[in-house]
Formats: sequence, C-alpha cells, structure tokens
Amino acid sequence: MRMRRLSIVILLAMLAGLLSACGGGSDGGNSGGPPANALRISIAYSPEKEKWLTERIAVFNAQNVKIGDQPIYVEGINKSSGAARTEIKNSSLDVTVWSPSASTWLEVLKQETSNQSVAVSNEPLVLTPVVIGMWQPMAEALGWPNKPIGWSDMLDLINDPQGWGKYGHPEWGQFTWGHTDPEISTSALSTLIAEFYAATGKQQDLTVDDVDRATSQQFIRDLGKGIKHYGYNTLVFSQNMKKFGMSYISAFPMEEITLIDFNKVEPPATPLVAIYPKEGTFWHDDPYIVMATATPEQQQAAKAFYDFLLNDESQKLAMSYGFRPANVNVPLADPISSAYGVQPQGVQSILEVPNADVIVAVKNSWAFNRKRADIILVVDVSGSMEGDKLELTKAGIESFLMRILSDDRVGLITFSNIATEAVPPAALDNNRMQLQAAVGEMRATGKTALFDAVDLARQSLLNLPDTGEERIKAIVLLSDGADNSSSL
Repeated sequence: MRMRRLSIVILLAMLAGLLSACGGGSDGGNSGGPPANALRISIAYSPEKEKWLTERIAVFNAQNVKIGDQPIYVEGINKSSGAARTEIKNSSLDVTVWSPSASTWLEVLKQETSNQSVAVSNEPLVLTPVVIGMWQPMAEALGWPNKPIGWSDMLDLINDPQGWGKYGHPEWGQFTWGHTDPEISTSALSTLIAEFYAATGKQQDLTVDDVDRATSQQFIRDLGKGIKHYGYNTLVFSQNMKKFGMSYISAFPMEEITLIDFNKVEPPATPLVAIYPKEGTFWHDDPYIVMATATPEQQQAAKAFYDFLLNDESQKLAMSYGFRPANVNVPLADPISSAYGVQPQGVQSILEVPNADVIVAVKNSWAFNRKRADIILVVDVSGSMEGDKLELTKAGIESFLMRILSDDRVGLITFSNIATEAVPPAALDNNRMQLQAAVGEMRATGKTALFDAVDLARQSLLNLPDTGEERIKAIVLLSDGADNSSSL
C-alpha cells in the first residue's frame, strides 16, 4: 500500500508539470452558464489564486453587473504563469485578462513577441514577497529571527565540508535546497534574478553584462552545487517537504503565501519560517493585465471586475488565504503573522525588476548553469490510456524533450502487461530521434504493470556509467491508474 501511495504522488506531480506545458489547465468559477446576451470576459490566472478567484468569480457573476444592457460573465482559467505566457505567445490562448504571479512575465512576453503593446493596462491584484522557506530549527541555527540571513550564508554553508556541523548539527548533513523551473515557475524566475543581484552586490540596474560576467555565472553554479531536487512547481516541493520533513531539503525559495499555506493547512511537526534575503527580494504583484485583443466593451467589463476584486471584502478574503492586500486601505491581519512563520515587516530591501532583455538573459542562463540530469520517462500505454489521455501524454513528452538539455541523458520505458525499455538512456543529442519515434508509435492496450516499470527505471538509472560529475537522477512517471499486472 505504501508503494501505491508513492506512485500516485509521483503521477500527479509529473502529469501536472508536463501537461501544463501543452495546454493543460482547469476552469475556475465557471459553474452554471452565461445568460444569452452576456458580455463574456475571460481571465487566465496563476494556480495560487485558484481558491480566491473561484469564489470571487462566482459571486461577481451572481451580482449581474451590466455594461449597458449586457450582464458581465467572467470565465476563469487556472494556468501556470510560464505556460500561459507560452500559449499567449503562440496564439493558442486568447483571454481578456491575464494574471500571472508577477509582472515579470509580461516583460518576458513583450520581449519574446517584440510587441510592447500586447497589453492595455497592468494593475496589481494582490501581493506576496518571495522568501526562502527554511525549517525553523535550521533557521534558528543561522541566527533567525535576530540575524539577517541571505544567499551569501547559503553559499558559505554549501561550500563548507562540515555542512550543518559548522553550526553544531552534524546530524543534519550538508545544506541542500530545491529549485523549480524558471521557464514555468514565477518563484524560480524571481529567485534566479535575485541570485544574479546577489552575485553583483546590486539591488537595481542589473544588466545583461552583469548576467554574462564570469563571476556571476560561477556564483550561480556554486549555489547550484547545493541543489538536491529540481521540480516543475512549488506545489510538488511543498508536498514532499511535508511528507519527508527536514531530511528532504534544508530550504526552498517560495512565495510567502505558499509558506503560510504550508504551516496553516495540516500543520507539520516542524514548521517552515520565512527568510527575507538580506540582499533583497521581489514583491510578486499578481498583476491584472488587460490584453490589447480585448474589445472596448470587454475592457470596460474587465475594469468592473478589477474594481470588485480590489474592494475590501475581496481583499480581506485574499488575505485569509495568505496574500497581502494590494488595496492600501485594508490593514494587514492574520495569517500574515509570526504564528505562521512570516514577519509582517520582514521585507527590508526590494529588488528592482530589471529590463526585459535582462530577464530573458537570466532565464536563458538556467540551461547552462543547472546540474545535468539523467531522466527515465516511464509511460503507461495500458488500455485505460486510450484516446485523449495518450495523445496529451505524447504532446507533453514532446514539449518536455524540447526543454531539457542536449547532454541530459534520457531513456524511455513503456508499460502495459509488462514493462519494456523502448529507448535506452543516452545523451539527448544522440537519441532524440529514437525517442520521438518511440513516442509516436505508442498505442494503448492491455493491463498496468506500473510497479515493474518503476523498478526497471530505477535499475536503468543505477546502471548508467559514471560521468565524473554530480547529476540529478529522475524518474518521470506518466500514468492514470493503479497497478494490476506487476510481478513485484
């Protein structure tokens, strides 16, 4: 039973990550349907706003607010920030309003589309700073809450062979941390920009030359030596930190709202506390971006919905989920408090959001500086995957292969009645065509030997020749059901 639960956790995490890259998303607050003469507007929002906006959309639609004689009807789409920006850029997502986690993504979109007029307005919706979530005993060992802590302290710990033994806790081992993908995750992109700021000693005016400087690149690589786990989004890390505790990683950059939720919902035995980096951090403004493709009437409707979201009731509801209000007339209250590991006045230095070309340079640097990976794709081709499930899986794998590096080693295992190594792991440069061909030929039939497939993937990773460098080893499991055919 324990193995089955673990498989389901991996399944949900990996499916969410891969399918978000090929258009996966959920509708929010769209129960019922619009009136026949409705003025319909749509908003694509980042996942952390799901609970708040689902409720607010339903309430707003029930109020029958009108522009002229047309009632406004809002439709919500839950879409990760990076995935939404990709789909808007590719014209596969057409919305009235876009609300990523931070305005950084709008600057990336403008740069990548060479279109400075892609939006007609951009206003903050709610606020949350980027923090380093650290287990409270570990933070206390570093001097929290009285001593300022930052990236330089993390780097010193990473470089020290004693690890946590330097602070009297050898039982904690080495300092390790986690990092998400800056192509998808806003927290990861903001974290990476903050790392470059820390490398230069600046808090504003970061330039492409600063990013490209050898000392900056080395700073990022040195910090990267301490990265133990990579992932697609913060939700996966939150789940694993709660499941495995202090042995999983020492710290993880996240939004303050995520840390509050971690401590508030099913409180863990050991809480996380928020480190507001002494070198400075970013505010995520969860912007309300009205797109230039909206008609004048849709723009009016979008303004009415924005005003509704900024009223006291809406902002207080957002704060109950851990956001800070963008409406300055709403005072801070629980859960923005030490009871949940955060400090209301914790942000001391705010980093300037750099120009779009700098943001893109930072994002592009990720591929050169992260650890290389050994990845086994484990894909369910049993009968239950027939139809859209398998086609979405194929599209997700294609997108995944486009995003990883040419010297990452990738293999493919498929399973139905039995597990089969379809493509042995090798550098992607050498087996990309084999992988693409094997994915294209996948057909759904038979039972589900899930456990056998995962065990075969584990053995495949263990049998890979040593390259002499530390590499991330990962099994990416794509399945929709429970095992019913394994020999294990």
